[in-house]
Amino acid sequence: MKTLIVGCGNIGKFISATLAEKGHEVVTVDVRGGDCPGIIKGDVGSVPLGSIDLAISALPGSVAYNVASYLLERGLDVIDVSYMPEDPLALGKVAERTGARYVPDAGVAPGLSNMLVGRMISEVKQLSSVKIYVGGVPKVPVGPLGYSITWSPHDLIEEYTRPARVVRNGRIESVDPLSDVETVKTPLGEMEAFYTDGLRTLLATIKVSNIFEKTLRWPGHLEKIKLLRDLGLMSDEPIEGVRPKQILAALLGRLKYDVPDVVYMRITGEAEGERVTFETLVEPSGGWSAMQRATGLTAISLVSVIKDLPPGVTPPEVIGMSNKLMPRILAFLKQNGINISVEKLTRSVL
Repeated sequence: MKTLIVGCGNIGKFISATLAEKGHEVVTVDVRGGDCPGIIKGDVGSVPLGSIDLAISALPGSVAYNVASYLLERGLDVIDVSYMPEDPLALGKVAERTGARYVPDAGVAPGLSNMLVGRMISEVKQLSSVKIYVGGVPKVPVGPLGYSITWSPHDLIEEYTRPARVVRNGRIESVDPLSDVETVKTPLGEMEAFYTDGLRTLLATIKVSNIFEKTLRWPGHLEKIKLLRDLGLMSDEPIEGVRPKQILAALLGRLKYDVPDVVYMRITGEAEGERVTFETLVEPSGGWSAMQRATGLTAISLVSVIKDLPPGVTPPEVIGMSNKLMPRILAFLKQNGINISVEKLTRSVL
């Protein structure tokens, strides 16, 4: 299979290298170039698509929607890990018209988190609440923010500024990401959790009375982030010709430390008399960070199932609901060192 990787950043580099190692013919395109297999320096329009079987997009969210639309218009199947602000379901008509298959939000969260929620829905009747906690952090706090950059700094800023959508008592509400910081116990120790807009397509595809996603950071991180935000350094509005967000993103991009990272995820679903928890802890391996592995392997796992999907948009949670497709996803992840534990508790009246 000849696969086009769009983007040679942290995640795109892992995806292209891993697919090449697994025997795929890989072409990678990036406007900045890079050291990815089969690299072409330029935009996606500079790539001849006639021989391409599949595209995986690993772009910053600010440009991802237009690129996905371009590829789908040309009938190419697309797996997309990008954290775009637009609604990816809006690309459904384009994909259906051209016969292309599109899996958006195909990273770790959203992505694997959505698939696991879909698995819960298929296994637990009348699921009433879901709590998603997920975070990629250095194993120990490091640097001025207790954090080391492992992905797009622009998309990182989006986590702190984009209003987060949650479901409360059956209604979708939009909340300030930093409005309800809580302390959460994890296998790594106590961490801070804040709302993030990671539910995405789940808001349209499932019916659960209460559901939210919160991202995890080391204690003290969010107080500093709130200060940066309140100072206006996360604004994209020009001030005397300077966009503060662009400067901050450049500075955050330098916060890369030679320390191992870890990705932790816990998803708990509850129904009357029943509680199910999925949990995973991803470590670095083979010179790749935990974030590269967790995000990239989730995207790569979808390569084996995308041709079984109908034309149009298939959100990750729909794949999670499938008893045919989800076991293949889980088997691939396990074979590549990502193990997901399941704990089920039931309560009955004698």
